[in-house]
Amino acid sequence: MSRLMVDDVTKTDARALLNVNKMAMISDIVAPSNEYLYASGTDELTVAEGCVIAVGGAGIFKTTNTLLTVANLDVGSAFTAGSDYYIYICDNRIDAADEQYIISLNSTYPNGWNASNSRKIGGFHYGRCRMTDSNLQPVNRSGIIFGTGWESAVSNGIVPRSVWTLGHRPKCSPEGMVYLGGDTWVDIYLNSDDGAKGLKSAYGCAPMTGTEGMNWYNFSERLAKSGKRMPNYSEFCAYAFGSPQGLDNANTNAWTATTNTGRDITGSVINAVSAVGCVDAVGRVWEWLNDLVTRAEHATSVTHHPTEAWGWDEETPLKTGEQNYDVGNIYQYYANSLAALGAGGYWADGANAGARAVYCTGCPWNVSSGIGGRGACDSM
Repeated sequence: MSRLMVDDVTKTDARALLNVNKMAMISDIVAPSNEYLYASGTDELTVAEGCVIAVGGAGIFKTTNTLLTVANLDVGSAFTAGSDYYIYICDNRIDAADEQYIISLNSTYPNGWNASNSRKIGGFHYGRCRMTDSNLQPVNRSGIIFGTGWESAVSNGIVPRSVWTLGHRPKCSPEGMVYLGGDTWVDIYLNSDDGAKGLKSAYGCAPMTGTEGMNWYNFSERLAKSGKRMPNYSEFCAYAFGSPQGLDNANTNAWTATTNTGRDITGSVINAVSAVGCVDAVGRVWEWLNDLVTRAEHATSVTHHPTEAWGWDEETPLKTGEQNYDVGNIYQYYANSLAALGAGGYWADGANAGARAVYCTGCPWNVSSGIGGRGACDSM
């Protein structure tokens, strides 16, 4: 390491010069709050004042309160539901000109700009939003907490808790996530295949389940590859809060009608969104959780554990799932003693599906078409 600056009032030492390039190396982004971007309306964001932001080692800007809308899009004139957008500050290299803000679907740099004259400063997800009060309590369109018709008080917009910045974001990629609180982010959507042996949170996709050979272990492995983990039951109850209970005879509030025969795609039910913006936390498929419990019944299995006694299973039940290789055995007192919790309910559970519904019988090695997952991640 070498000394970058010295205290030389004569400026005869080049290290004493404070220029734009040197400020860019020092400052990065200096902001009064890590959340210097926030949703200020359904289709509107605000850039907070007082941030100092360097762009490409050239322009350094101090922000004022600035509204961003569809007028800031690089392409198109409307936001698209189910999409992730990125916010850039751009410098046209004219000394007398202020910064420009561009909203783009491009994750590298916006159309018409490049990596040297633009800088990504945050982003957001545009999707399903539930009407709530300032305390995240679901309200109807008259503003009454859980008032008549609150279930359908839903519209498309910038998902407020999906807005992220370079100082307020998950450790993993922030696309398709919302901030739960307590330094935890969760996926907006049930997880689907990302095509690279990981998982993604995306609108309009078939959630991965045992139909694709997945069990609890596989979800854990794939989430780790995506930089995420399984949520626990406490976190589920928090991010599912505000999701309407399922119905036996309709899919109005969640994908739960007892006549359903399959999972369908994420986000197909308008009302199935929670207070923080998580979609399908009730119904569609159960969600594997990180909690493990011991099952209550004392059963034996001719194949695996024929007697009630501590010992290794005769044939390991663990060798199941997407990646079928030798993974050892389980030492237990009776058959199928270990269970991993699931939450929310699945496509045909009707009114039993809900924001605190829990499933206590699934062994982590079970490969079931009715159980999927959702990722969680700590904040930066």
